[in-house]
Amino acid sequence: MRRKLVKQGTSTLMISLPSKWVKENKAQKGSEIDIEAVGNNLIISISGIETKSEIEIKLVNLTESSIRTLITNTYRRGYDKVKVFYDKPSQFKILNEVTKTRLLGFEIVKKAKGYCTIENITEPTADQFDTIFKKILYNITELFEITKDRINGNVKNDEFIEVEERIQRFDNFCRRVISKKRIQADNSEFLWAFMTLINQGQREIYHLNSKLLTSKIPISKEIIKLLEDNQEIFEIIKKSYLNKDIHLLAKVHEKEKELLYWDGYNLLKKKTGKEALMVYHLMASIRNFYLANSPLSGLIM
Repeated sequence: MRRKLVKQGTSTLMISLPSKWVKENKAQKGSEIDIEAVGNNLIISISGIETKSEIEIKLVNLTESSIRTLITNTYRRGYDKVKVFYDKPSQFKILNEVTKTRLLGFEIVKKAKGYCTIENITEPTADQFDTIFKKILYNITELFEITKDRINGNVKNDEFIEVEERIQRFDNFCRRVISKKRIQADNSEFLWAFMTLINQGQREIYHLNSKLLTSKIPISKEIIKLLEDNQEIFEIIKKSYLNKDIHLLAKVHEKEKELLYWDGYNLLKKKTGKEALMVYHLMASIRNFYLANSPLSGLIM
């Protein structure tokens, strides 16, 4: 809906509030209104009245990825309370694990026959977005370091899983904040795309750990070098974001051509078995980090 500005006095401009919004929020004369400037937009809300958005969903299969995708997207979408219906105890087990490892600040607050309720209990505030997003970047660096340590046999096998769970919790929270339009609207599309690509890039490193570093196998210096070069690309991306320096990204373009279309292709031709699969995951990771430089450019222009 559109409203015309009305001049009040010499310098004040006013608009009328939609009657439906006024009734739904029980606003009346004397009510305090919060007004938040987000880019070119104004977000108007009632002070002291916190309404929780709710949704009901039903689990229809036992596939972990299906259940995880369904529940994390109710969280990302911005719902504060989710009533989940299920048929089998194994479905609840998966749901409980996803809630603990993927939904920051949410807990299962009620469990009854055939359903449970997941609710926002201790969620961080939207103004912590920048801090939590930086934690994603620092944890990706940690994942790289753990991967190199695992290749050398110097770290516990499950450490990379803990880091990955943190990354996914933080990623889901940041997407939730974007969905609820609590950050500058002009940047939200660039930010969502940037987050998606760096998340996909680090997921390839996670899969390398979970699928290929499960047993001690000799790994060539060429593959270790490709991993280190991949981390160098990510560190340039991270530094560019943190320092808001677009000029650093020129180096990413140079490295990508060298690593994918020369070093990566040549390694794929030579390697077999697990080492060939490692090269595949590293090349996919490099490609995603390279693609992330495009939305990042839009973010920091």
